[in-house]
Amino acid sequence: AALTNDANAAAIGEMTYGVARGMKNFIMITLGTGVGSGIVIDGKLVYGHDGFAGELGHTTAIRENGRLCGCGKKGCLETYCSATGVARSAREILASSTQESLLRNIPVDSITSKDVFEAAMEGDEIAKDIFAFTGKILGQSLADFVAFSAPEAIVLFGGLSKAGELIMNPIRQSMEDELLPLWKGKIKLFFSELKEADAAVLGASALAWEL
Repeated sequence: AALTNDANAAAIGEMTYGVARGMKNFIMITLGTGVGSGIVIDGKLVYGHDGFAGELGHTTAIRENGRLCGCGKKGCLETYCSATGVARSAREILASSTQESLLRNIPVDSITSKDVFEAAMEGDEIAKDIFAFTGKILGQSLADFVAFSAPEAIVLFGGLSKAGELIMNPIRQSMEDELLPLWKGKIKLFFSELKEADAAVLGASALAWEL
């Protein structure tokens, strides 16, 4: 089918034009307002029985007192590791702490993931803690995803990936801590090199060639 979601299209774009070029087994994770994913196994995108396979953003990241997700479940990965999730973490961490932070200069309900990034880049400890918290949760989930499909690589794409090493370092550390020994040090973790505006379009056009 030519119709697919943006995360799946981005995965095809990545395999055709990006850092996953030539890879047959990898997972694309899109970190935007939600958490999307495209899973490629043996060179083919996984669609599943009904076309909806790969909803890794709605796997459960936190079981005890997890955040309510728009899907109706609690504790979904998306509620912690999307841009929206980072803003939620900021509100929670600021409310539970009296520590000074540049983020306290912003109305709490207006804080965005970009605000958190900018504060962290200025050395703000709470902002850095928010990225560490986010990265730890995502890394734990990535270790689970590796156990499922044994990918050569995981590619991170979307708005939150612009945080660079602020988010990558805790993700990598957490993933490595949680991986089964046979995969430790063997799973590549990349940021996508495709521009957000191009990835889905490139992927959709690459998919069209498959018809």
